[in-house]
Amino acid sequence: MVHVVQSKEDFERQLSDAGDKLIVIDFCANWCGPCKIIAPKLEELAAQYAERAVVLKVNVDDNEEITIEYNITSMPTFVFIKSGEVLEVFVGGNSDKLTKSMEKFVGDADESFDEDSHLQQQLSICSESIASASTVCDLGEDMDDPHDITPCAQGAMDKSSILEN
Repeated sequence: MVHVVQSKEDFERQLSDAGDKLIVIDFCANWCGPCKIIAPKLEELAAQYAERAVVLKVNVDDNEEITIEYNITSMPTFVFIKSGEVLEVFVGGNSDKLTKSMEKFVGDADESFDEDSHLQQQLSICSESIASASTVCDLGEDMDDPHDITPCAQGAMDKSSILEN
């Protein structure tokens, strides 16, 4: 089950209650096409891994403080956390990447942290994020003014181009 975060306090409580489970945070917006397209896959994965993962959905428009804390500028952005450590962050509506990341991290409880592998992984994530630009919605620089929200990247609303990425 995906938990829709209602407030900063709710978010903190969910993080605390997760214990040693994997936490997946989906930063999204109601107006974001790629967010809507990937939502059913996220629901499916949340149900599949319910015993080992907690999935949180954070609406960036309703939870600006959390959005700023995690430095979110595009949606969807997925943040994977385990035992208080951010394991991975990726941007874009790539359902294959989401599935692989969930599979990879739900069983990682006993693995030790390898800084070199982690760095390589982060570089790979950056490259993939750049390649998936058509599956991303961007926030304007001034989140206080909802009119400053930039439209989805070119082609993002074209479902076929999203599914190809």
